[in-house]
Amino acid sequence: MNARSGLVLTGLALGLGVGAVPARGEDVGAHARQTPHAVILEDLDVRPSTTTMGAGDTLVFENYSVHTMRITFTEPADLRERIRCGLVKQKEAEKAQAPWQLFAWSDGKLVGTIPPGRFASVCSFREGTYTFVTARLGVEARPAGGGGLPPKGEVIVK
Repeated sequence: MNARSGLVLTGLALGLGVGAVPARGEDVGAHARQTPHAVILEDLDVRPSTTTMGAGDTLVFENYSVHTMRITFTEPADLRERIRCGLVKQKEAEKAQAPWQLFAWSDGKLVGTIPPGRFASVCSFREGTYTFVTARLGVEARPAGGGGLPPKGEVIVK
């Protein structure tokens, strides 16, 4: 490629808005080629509480609890504009198209139902800070009289 054709391709890319690429859905195989960042979920704990990753990296949830865990991304307010998932249900009640389709939109929040084990998200995150909370499903979330806030985590995408 010579310098002139390189300039033409660069001009086309900028003209088409490639410089501001929004988050997009990914195919399942894309995760095998990315750097994984694991978030450990336990009944009353999230480790690490803050995870920093690149926009092209993979977010992996490892549920060490014997209970199914629910993850709810609560911030930022414009989650639908900032997160793109290849296999996400538009409503929680919608039937899953694949066994690993664990995420759904609920009242503008991205929620995931994570069974015990390891699960890689099939989502892309734009740069920013994302906050999520977790809760056990199927049992009382806190011991009687325990009170307190649900375990919380944060994902920083650079």
